[in-house]
Amino acid sequence: MSFIIKKKLFCYLAFLLLGLTSLVPRSYSFDKKMGQDFLSDRRAEIEANLNKVSEIEHEGQPKKNGADSCQNYVNGVLEAREDHLVENQPAALEKALTLCYEGVLRQKENGFVYLDVSNEFVTEVTPLLELPGQLRVPPTSSRSVGAHISVFYEKEDVIPEELDEKFSFDVNEVRSFTMHTRDGLKKLWVLAVHSPELEMLRERNGCVSKLNGHDFHITLGKQMPAAAEGWENVEAISALNYEGEPTRGLESEGDFVTVEMDDVQEVLTDIAGLGQLHLKNNGFVYLDVSNEFVTEITPLLPLEGSFTPLPTKAKQMGAHISVIHEDEMIGKQIWSLEEAGEWFTFEPKALRYVDRKTSSGAKRLWLLAADAPGLERLRTQYGLKPKLQGHDFHITLGCEEIISSENTQEEELEECA
Repeated sequence: MSFIIKKKLFCYLAFLLLGLTSLVPRSYSFDKKMGQDFLSDRRAEIEANLNKVSEIEHEGQPKKNGADSCQNYVNGVLEAREDHLVENQPAALEKALTLCYEGVLRQKENGFVYLDVSNEFVTEVTPLLELPGQLRVPPTSSRSVGAHISVFYEKEDVIPEELDEKFSFDVNEVRSFTMHTRDGLKKLWVLAVHSPELEMLRERNGCVSKLNGHDFHITLGKQMPAAAEGWENVEAISALNYEGEPTRGLESEGDFVTVEMDDVQEVLTDIAGLGQLHLKNNGFVYLDVSNEFVTEITPLLPLEGSFTPLPTKAKQMGAHISVIHEDEMIGKQIWSLEEAGEWFTFEPKALRYVDRKTSSGAKRLWLLAADAPGLERLRTQYGLKPKLQGHDFHITLGCEEIISSENTQEEELEECA
């Protein structure tokens, strides 16, 4: 099958799917039996078409957006973009088709305008999604916005006359997309909807028809990495400590200074080089190690400026070795961390510091560099580079303020005055 024919077939299927969903009345005021009959008649058709779409994708068509040639398909009803995936979720889509297709226009105090829709789009649809990891759903309590369709962002500075009026929409498909935010990468799942009424509302208020160029949607949740239940109670030593490819070990050169101190090395021999692999709620993976590395070593540091040690109180992360950043987990789609809870060995070998210029002045970061073959193998096992950001694994001890020579000279002049 030629590439052009594949693209045409894909667009035809997209049109057919959209046509099927458009047959559903916007307001489900008809009797329950009628609704059940409607869904029963079309369930097989929807599933068959979704399967055909999936088959075409596997024949070589990019899964993003269904097909590159489907932009602005069906007379512009859906402006398909290249930054999302159309997900094959027939059970969730079928449930969404049974819900009310109307919402009330609301505005928050900060100026954000949204269509308030039934929370069932979150509470009833999300349990039917099949995906690896876990889905963090938006809050639906009375104090939160709940399920909604964003209409105007606060920066657009719009106060519509139609507040508290009802607007209708049609559900089209389940999508997912990864986006960059100031908090890092996020993988979101949404219900894409079509609403000519909302488009005209935006145009009447001097805005383009689509918010930020995206189709209107109802956010279902944020996909996050997960670990097996009870991973905190695992007592097994990871086989990656001893089995696998040779590792790189510590670097001899870099943007750091190594400090030789016999008393530090003596203390290190009494602290166990063993830690448990943890997964934070945000997807960050780290090795939880003994706080003694901080409490016993920091008093021995040759400090000149004020020093802030790493916090080690209860409910804080405490001493740790960073292993995989959350952006790496989401970017590589590592949704299940099977090794969570396992124990990894390491050997702290060098006391180092790294100088950094910050907005509040020069800082010196003190750390213990550690050789951790098991952690290197863990990263490469998931398709990552052996070391996080190219740096040796390390335990951060704390941060020292660097006293500049200019400040020292000023203090000496003040004393002489």
